[in-house]
Amino acid sequence: MAKNADVKRQKILEAARRRFAHFGMAKTTMAEIAQDLSFSKALLYYYFPDKNRLYAAVLEYTVDEMVAETESRITKSKNIDEAFTAFLEARLEAIKENYSIFEYTYSLRNEFPPDLEEACTSIIDKDIEQVQNILSRGIEKGEIIVDDLPVTSKIFMISILGMRIGVVKEFNNIFIPPTKEEFDYILALQKKLAKIFIRGLRP
Repeated sequence: MAKNADVKRQKILEAARRRFAHFGMAKTTMAEIAQDLSFSKALLYYYFPDKNRLYAAVLEYTVDEMVAETESRITKSKNIDEAFTAFLEARLEAIKENYSIFEYTYSLRNEFPPDLEEACTSIIDKDIEQVQNILSRGIEKGEIIVDDLPVTSKIFMISILGMRIGVVKEFNNIFIPPTKEEFDYILALQKKLAKIFIRGLRP
């Protein structure tokens, strides 16, 4: 029974992600997702009591896929420079591919429902963990020296996340999410920052 439940939950997440990615969160209803799956609304609400919880689950599901893809690219990298490039590129590619899903989080500003706030916190934690893994690989290879690994990882993530705020301010769009083109600009800046950051950690 549990396995069957997992399959149904997975189908709901995939169907909801298609809807959210195409129409956005605001223009998607639970009834439409249920109809896409030929499920009853009661069954959908059994797994996800409201749309916010479903959206939070879709967001985490999407991020977990992004983390897996990023980790795969990092593993193939030859040095810390390539690893950071892989991390930044895979991360921004996933955000652009699922733009409408991530866009909704920007629109909320500080009015996050508890479930979504928890999901967003989890995303940042996963990002920091990946940066920490990259730095650990660099330390093992003798490429860099890091005094405090967790804090250094957090500093890097705070810095690259700050790039988005800087860019939207630069374009006078502080109250709307970056466009896909602005994400390309953000990525270019993040890569430059990564080079500066790594240079400061070299022996």
